[in-house]
Amino acid sequence: MNKIWPFLVTCIQNRNPVAVRRCLNVISNVVQICGGDFFTRRFHTDGTHFWKLLTTSPFRKMSNFKDEKTPLQLPYRNSSVTSEDSLAETSYLKVQIAVLNMVADLCSNKRSATALELVLKKLCGLAVGIACSNVAGLRDASLNALHGLASIDPDLVWLLLADIYYSIKKNDALPPPPRPDLPEISEIIPLPSSPKEYLYVQYGGQSYGFDMDLASVEFAFTKIDSQYQIKNPRQ
Repeated sequence: MNKIWPFLVTCIQNRNPVAVRRCLNVISNVVQICGGDFFTRRFHTDGTHFWKLLTTSPFRKMSNFKDEKTPLQLPYRNSSVTSEDSLAETSYLKVQIAVLNMVADLCSNKRSATALELVLKKLCGLAVGIACSNVAGLRDASLNALHGLASIDPDLVWLLLADIYYSIKKNDALPPPPRPDLPEISEIIPLPSSPKEYLYVQYGGQSYGFDMDLASVEFAFTKIDSQYQIKNPRQ
């Protein structure tokens, strides 16, 4: 695996969306076979190549790939790497769905979940940000990833969702605390002065280029609470 891993990372850097999706599926399988402990440092060190796929909006060009070195090519491949300028929106979405599915697969297996320990905050920030956006094509995959991440740290997922939900509803009438001895929600989660102060942006490191959608936020709340039955003891 020590010899194979660099080639898998190089494959992730490739601009070919089909190759990237297949590579993500391979990585999902090998991590579950070898065990997550072996990959903890690898995801922490090389994870930027994986998470960069999620932090690129499907509605704008992948300009942040220009700074990367040219990926290794197989000897019998002579085509130049220029596909970054011609990738369709659906290709971006399929790659992002594949990344989110890989995260969900790794979280669902106790043997492989430890691989994400050092990058858990960033992944939760990315998944919550995508789930609460208005990109409907990524909704199911992001919620599935959130379900898996919440099985590792439910408090973190709920905090991120609450941060977005109550910040968006700041102009609406919020319900009072369930008990008089509990503080107002604004005292627990202060309103951000700018979009950059959202917790999901601080953890994930990206605002995605599109706005948070209240309907999507409420849907995420309902889905996580009712279908997956992930209960926060502090709720």
